[in-house]
Amino acid sequence: MLRRLRTAALPIIALAVLTVLAVPGDTAPAPAAAPDQSDVPVPGGALERARQVAEAWPGSAMGQSWQSGYFPQREGQFWLPKDFSQNDGAFAAFLGGRIALETGLPPASGTGTVSFADGTSIALPLTDPRAAYGELVRYRDNPCTREPCDTRLTVTAVRPGTRPQLTSRGTATVPVWEFRFAGLDEPYAVAAVEVESAQKSARYTVPGEDLPTGIADVLLAFHDEKGLEGVMYPHDCADALPGAVYETADVLVLIGRTTGRPTDCEPNGAGRSTLFRFTRPLGDRVVLNLAGRPIYFPED
Repeated sequence: MLRRLRTAALPIIALAVLTVLAVPGDTAPAPAAAPDQSDVPVPGGALERARQVAEAWPGSAMGQSWQSGYFPQREGQFWLPKDFSQNDGAFAAFLGGRIALETGLPPASGTGTVSFADGTSIALPLTDPRAAYGELVRYRDNPCTREPCDTRLTVTAVRPGTRPQLTSRGTATVPVWEFRFAGLDEPYAVAAVEVESAQKSARYTVPGEDLPTGIADVLLAFHDEKGLEGVMYPHDCADALPGAVYETADVLVLIGRTTGRPTDCEPNGAGRSTLFRFTRPLGDRVVLNLAGRPIYFPED
């Protein structure tokens, strides 16, 4: 699902909403269209930023959270009912926030337990299910953009549950709030525990306007037999060039590179993917972007 994202994800909810919008079709970022220009120098300002990011990682609050805390691949992650793939009306109502709450909500106090594959666990504060419902209906007053527009969903129950979730420490079992909809077999579920403040306060990417021309920050990375495939969203929609990497013993900092020549943005965004090569095996090193945020989560 992550390969279908089509936006420079800054706030958490933007990631979540675009994950929903990606369900019906494939909107994978466009591959690099430019020729190999890996010999083009990386601007010194970008290299200096990468150096600072690498030096700041060991012992940082973000690093400690990554190593021993609850650091999910997607904050506020949610799981959609499979019924949506066969019910256009229900999915349209979901996207439009046309959702009525006809049940009580669980208490918002207490803690939930995140359990990891190594047998350890963490007790964390539960999120407020009222806030989760508020996110579901946040677009209800906007004009309908997906037919059929006369459909409605009704929440008949909200209950605690669990789901597997990819984190920095492998796949964990995390608490969720399950929203049951009338007429659907499966519930909508959303992660129900708080992430640590170090994660919430850090931005996802550095805005393109704050980077040298020809540099774009990387949002996501996937392992490839040739290296790491990174996804970026240049603010000027420029085409991608082969990426650059700043390496240390602890981290790799990815530096997204573009032609710097503005192009017309596609209707759904300007996703670009490119390859990052490095000099020795990745091992257990952490992959960071220029905002200092981990962007690669190894599968178990």
